[in-house]
Amino acid sequence: MEGELPAKEQLNERAASGEDITTFEVSHIAQAESDMTGRGPIKGGPAATAQSLHDRQQNFLDVASEVARKPSDEVTKEDAARVQHAEARALGGHPPGKGSTSADVQSLADQNAQNKNSD
Repeated sequence: MEGELPAKEQLNERAASGEDITTFEVSHIAQAESDMTGRGPIKGGPAATAQSLHDRQQNFLDVASEVARKPSDEVTKEDAARVQHAEARALGGHPPGKGSTSADVQSLADQNAQNKNSD
């Protein structure tokens, strides 16, 4: 990537496939933009896109970690919705599919709701 900036579409595709956008990469892209412009990163450019995607990925990890720390029998449908929303944002707006963290949390929340209703 030396001297060349990734296209915003390329960054979005990577995020949609679940690939991490690292802090190092964000910094590298911002530095490359600064070197090109002589003024700093481009508003709405690849560095801004990379930073936004990185932040969304980190938010998803934070939300998922918060829910994972709960006892499994206390995971609610509201928890599942929060994880799903954060994961979709981390994937660039694409809905998470089968086998995703969201799907696993939703399954657990559904099971808990069913168990609660049968008590």
